[in-house]
Amino acid sequence: MCSSDLKLFVMAEFDTSHVKNVVLLGHAGSGKTTLAECMLFEAGLISRKGSIAERNTAGDYHELEQERGNSIFSKLLHTKWRGYKINILDTPGYDDFVGEVISALRVADTGVMVLNASAGVEVTTDLIWNYTEQFKTPMIFAVNKLDEEEADFDKTVREARAHFGSNVVVVQYPRQQGAGFHEIVDVLRMTLYKFKDAGGKPQKLPIPAEEKDKAEQLHKELIEAIASNDESLMEKYFEKGELDEDEMKQRSEEHTSELQSLAYL
Repeated sequence: MCSSDLKLFVMAEFDTSHVKNVVLLGHAGSGKTTLAECMLFEAGLISRKGSIAERNTAGDYHELEQERGNSIFSKLLHTKWRGYKINILDTPGYDDFVGEVISALRVADTGVMVLNASAGVEVTTDLIWNYTEQFKTPMIFAVNKLDEEEADFDKTVREARAHFGSNVVVVQYPRQQGAGFHEIVDVLRMTLYKFKDAGGKPQKLPIPAEEKDKAEQLHKELIEAIASNDESLMEKYFEKGELDEDEMKQRSEEHTSELQSLAYL
């Protein structure tokens, strides 16, 4: 048998229903490339997180990007998470390169709009949002850089609602900001997550008493936002005064495009 007759068959590790394309969007400097780096690190695909300053991130590997300190081209990275292959499209943040963003949106299942907690909604954020509306891309907002001294999560949320509508609801919020940032409150699961400085799996803890009122109010707002888009869930909410986590997660997954969720990742 000659080499031209040899055929190799490789079984796909994931079927198409378990492959998701996620595009990272946002103004330059919002931290998209660093977020992608963290995702790869937490998934165990890289052993050390690179940084923009050290010019060694997995995403910005072109020499010109390393010199400039920002992305110029969209990059395709990938990771595995809970039985899914996640293709991560890291896009540039300057409007000069918006063509790269549009190309990525054409193939994206979901978008993650990264907001700088110190700067809020920026010029390119609004520009990119118009394209996500055009392509009807389901969106999640991720408030980033909460460990910086000028970080203001609540202000960023207010700006997001002012720019993108009242359907923006909080899923997670930071318990503290600035240099001491290491805890987030999840109002979907009503759990506090405490992270080590080095990252890794967080510790799950009860929500502290001083955070209870705020967490419960945001939990209620989240439930109402989810239920308002589904008559059957609205009926359950009126009957029980509550929805369980599975009901909320199912609705959010099926209709993400109708509920713009604001979350810290």
